[in-house]
Amino acid sequence: MERELEQGDLNNVRLELLEPEQHETYCKIGEQAYRDHYLHLWPEQNPSPYIRTSFTPESIARESREENTLHFMVCRSEKCIGIVKLVKFQQIRDLPQSAPMFLEKIYLLKRYTGKGYGQEILAQIESLSIREGTKTLWLATMKKGFPLRFYQNHGFKIVGEQQLPFQESIPEERGMYILSKSLAREH
Repeated sequence: MERELEQGDLNNVRLELLEPEQHETYCKIGEQAYRDHYLHLWPEQNPSPYIRTSFTPESIARESREENTLHFMVCRSEKCIGIVKLVKFQQIRDLPQSAPMFLEKIYLLKRYTGKGYGQEILAQIESLSIREGTKTLWLATMKKGFPLRFYQNHGFKIVGEQQLPFQESIPEERGMYILSKSLAREH
């Protein structure tokens, strides 16, 4: 039986800014974490259209040159357990926000989900976003499944809807909610 996590275990989880020599590792971890959680969105459980646009060293190198794009490895001790992608000052399509940060990707390998790491990483993302001068954190998540409840339990509110932008995906699985959270500090 797996032991309960101690606070020290969660304190060992951190975001590390992606270095160019880590692009391939980022892609491998990101692809595996995506496959761990989202194969049900794709016919024959084949997410190749998404993988080709999101997890190639070339696409990560291109995105890394964009001034407002930040890629992180999620690390626990010396092990990489997931990835994060943030985009500073990216607006929600038709819902203008004050100084927004878009949480485009937060993927943890399946064996690390449900253990408190997501909560700790989300707290670190919020702190980082405030340090970067953003006032709103927003994301899109699938309408079905655990992530929606997770974000709502951490203060995110549904502010809109959209569809997964891949026509190759299963039509009835494409529904997404746009969620937003104010990062303004109470004085």
